[in-house]
Amino acid sequence: MDTSHSLPADPLPAPQPLHDPSAADISRIADTLMRDAVAAAHGTVPPLPAEAPMAPPPVASPLPVHAPAAIPAVPFSAAAPFVPAALPVAMPTTAPAFSSPLAVSPSVASPATDYSGLKAFVGRIRGLDHLDLPRVFDGGTQPLAHPSAATAAPTISTTSAFFDIDAVRRDFPILQEKVHGKPLAWFDNAATTQKPQAVIDAISHFYAHDNSNIHRGAHTLAARATDAYEASRTTVANFLGANGSDEIVFVRGCTEGINLVANILAPGLSRGDEILLTELEHHANIVPWQMVADRTGAVLRVAPIDDRGDVILEAYAKLLSPLTKVVSISHASNSLGTIVPVELMTGMAKARGARVLVDGAQSVSHFPVDVRRIGCDFYVFSGHKVFGPTGIGAVFMAKEAQESLPPWQGGGNMIQDVTFAQTTYSDPPAKFEAGTPNIADAIGMGAALDYVSRLGRERIAAYEHELLHYATGRLTAIDGLRLIGTAREKVGVLSFVLPGIDPIEVGTALDKEGFAVRAGHHCAQPSLRHFGVEATVRPSLAFYNTHAEIDRLADAISAIARVK
Repeated sequence: MDTSHSLPADPLPAPQPLHDPSAADISRIADTLMRDAVAAAHGTVPPLPAEAPMAPPPVASPLPVHAPAAIPAVPFSAAAPFVPAALPVAMPTTAPAFSSPLAVSPSVASPATDYSGLKAFVGRIRGLDHLDLPRVFDGGTQPLAHPSAATAAPTISTTSAFFDIDAVRRDFPILQEKVHGKPLAWFDNAATTQKPQAVIDAISHFYAHDNSNIHRGAHTLAARATDAYEASRTTVANFLGANGSDEIVFVRGCTEGINLVANILAPGLSRGDEILLTELEHHANIVPWQMVADRTGAVLRVAPIDDRGDVILEAYAKLLSPLTKVVSISHASNSLGTIVPVELMTGMAKARGARVLVDGAQSVSHFPVDVRRIGCDFYVFSGHKVFGPTGIGAVFMAKEAQESLPPWQGGGNMIQDVTFAQTTYSDPPAKFEAGTPNIADAIGMGAALDYVSRLGRERIAAYEHELLHYATGRLTAIDGLRLIGTAREKVGVLSFVLPGIDPIEVGTALDKEGFAVRAGHHCAQPSLRHFGVEATVRPSLAFYNTHAEIDRLADAISAIARVK
């Protein structure tokens, strides 16, 4: 195994090396997890912490991109559930001194329901067997040892000081595929992420054992399907730090989520009101607002970015005014990787009385998110960008923002009473979920968020930070390669161009070597045009990528550059 890029030993106990569990082992683990979950819902034992804390070694780098060098250790308390800390974002010292509410919300308690319909599904989440499953223990943590590995010595992969990357990769069946006879290296994570076996199993189990429509059913399968669907809603609420599951609305994805918010806010807009975006936005966070502006007479304003790809905060501050009714901004750019200081920008907007939407499509899979700390009214993301299925996403809709907002679509499931004279709507979130929802994929998304939480978003952020610095160094060393976007804070997006070579041509050549990268405008034409380009090649990272894959990628790009 390649050890040339090994990091110092993890200061925390490493995950236990696990063997294939027997059916009896899986049954015992399922029984334990389900018993604890039900007990936690009734408040009889401390609930499982959502994620393992860590303090990774600082990673020094002279490269022009930057993400937090150290993720602070977050202590567990036996008296309260663990709430992940927000990933710190370095801000320019000249930034305006606005802030948003900083109170961290407690985790949302699961509803006291009969979880028997979920038992087999939990038992089948075998993709988590090798991960830390910390339990509250004397005010600290202790791993939940696997029955078949109780006496095994802790080990860690030589490719990561943060978690066992080899074991994690084995959770993703598609990573064993070959393309054109070469091992698949998936570097298209900003477009979609791959799915762990836990997610595949959760969806399969639902269709094999619990398939039914939800709500109002008088039979067992309807109750089990409803429990599983609503449990996923609670999982999303916990994942985002919401106050309750009634603040979570399921949608088809981030695009539909933004359209939902745009359409329910539109009736409150008048001619001359302003909607403020940034130059970084994905088309899905531009076009819906253009449509609303055309319909209402509102005006779109755009905060510019600088030549690194950072939002110019002074310009943003000047654009805010009493006319600003809506601010809609990305948490992280899909084309450049820029991490946007959304907490600061939300505080500035709220001080002007604006409502704030944050597009979290490129953030939730990379670092912890706490919507209450951010202070936004709406936060949207897609399941398929966070290792879940396509066709499902969620909108966090703050309780205080729900008041007086009309529904967007009409139909079943979102009503209390209907006559030909009038309709009485359900309370949120049902009010915003007309028709039969995507039940199976909502359950699959819940399984994906559970997987990410068990792995630990602090660990993920630290590992991907190190990968990004390494990849940036390898790519910028290639003669002629121009990296597009060198913001101070970035997720693992590396857009680049090679002189005289069409990005599509580069992407096609890389595909022949087994690399999946995106080539084109990435549905973010304004941000690329700021840099004078119409398209780029865009490798993008996730926690299952490795240094060895980055080396292969850099060597392949170098070969393409030399041939041309």
